[in-house]
Amino acid sequence: MTSLLKVEGLSVHFSGLKALDDVSFELEAGQVRAVIGPNGAGKTTLFNAISGYARPTAGSVLLEDTEIVHCSPHLIAEKGLRRTFQNGGLFAALTVLENVMTGLHTQTPGTFFDVLLGRRKAVEAEIEIREKARDLLKLMSMDHMADTPAGDLSGGQQRIVEIVRTVASEPPVLLLDEPAVGLSPVARQQMMEIIKRLSGEKGVGILLIEHAVELVMAAADRILVMAAGARISEGTPEEIRSDKAVLEAYLGHA
Repeated sequence: MTSLLKVEGLSVHFSGLKALDDVSFELEAGQVRAVIGPNGAGKTTLFNAISGYARPTAGSVLLEDTEIVHCSPHLIAEKGLRRTFQNGGLFAALTVLENVMTGLHTQTPGTFFDVLLGRRKAVEAEIEIREKARDLLKLMSMDHMADTPAGDLSGGQQRIVEIVRTVASEPPVLLLDEPAVGLSPVARQQMMEIIKRLSGEKGVGILLIEHAVELVMAAADRILVMAAGARISEGTPEEIRSDKAVLEAYLGHA
């Protein structure tokens, strides 16, 4: 398998506090790797350090063999690593289709004035992007809501559209920050199916923070367990279920 993301010895210290301490792992194409742990374990700091929102104290982050550890979030996104946030939002006044189209803006040739003046290349590009956005919504079983204002969607539907918008530019690596938070059991099942579809059909490498243990166990190929900023265990879902260190640190019992 191809290693898309390689994290080596990543640390983030704040005034002596080790928010992240010497964490290493690799993410392969088509793989779903989950990061779990109690509150304060360093999961979000890990995401922030990888995606450019926190400055690492030490360590390396390679995205398809390119060092990105000191790059800005914008540049990291351009290089092919995209992420969602716990409180990420859509443009409520735009339709579902229009929201997804905003995720394709980097693939639009021409300038703002080309679009404003209705120049041919801009018009052709808009038609192409609109069709691609519809195809993405169909892949995620959301095409029937393409013309619905995003503000009218349920919380679970909005999260799905946010993920569709994030993957619209076809990033090789996707970081999902608690995509199932606040979702009903039915919506969680749908979210799990979408994650597996993106990794299986699209070959996206997915790094996932999630507190819904049943979703993690069903969707993840590998699980990284953290506590107090450090890695305490890593393995398949079956291995993690029976790991005494995990039961003590994460579940509160052995």
